[in-house]
Amino acid sequence: MINREQIGKRLVMLRDELAGPGEDSWSQAKLAEEAGLSRNVIARLEQTFSGSIEVCLTILFFFHRRGYNISWIVLPDNSTVTKMAMSDTTKALDAQLVLANLVELKEVLGKEIDSLIGRLNG
Repeated sequence: MINREQIGKRLVMLRDELAGPGEDSWSQAKLAEEAGLSRNVIARLEQTFSGSIEVCLTILFFFHRRGYNISWIVLPDNSTVTKMAMSDTTKALDAQLVLANLVELKEVLGKEIDSLIGRLNG
C-alpha cells in the first residue's frame, strides 16, 4: 500500500539535497520553478503526495533526471534499493568488477581443490 505521507517526506529530503556546495537549501518555490509546477503543488506533494497522475509523474521524473532512483522514493520499504539510480555505465563497471572477482575466486578455489585432491591421493 502506498504511504503518501512517507513519499512526501522523501521528496522533502531530496529537495534538501538539491543544493550544491555553498548553496542554500532549495525552497519549494525554486523546486516548483525548476520542475515546471507551482509552489502550492510542490507543498501538496511534500505533504500527502496527492495530485493528478501527471503531477506525480512530473516530480518523480524531475528527480529521476537528477540521478535519483524512483523506486527509492515510492517503495514502502526502500531499504533494499539505492537512493541514487545506477547508470548503464555504472552497471557495466560493476558487472566487470564482479566478473573479475569471480575469476580470481575461481583461481583460488581451483588451487585449493587441487591441493586437497593431492593430499587425499598422497
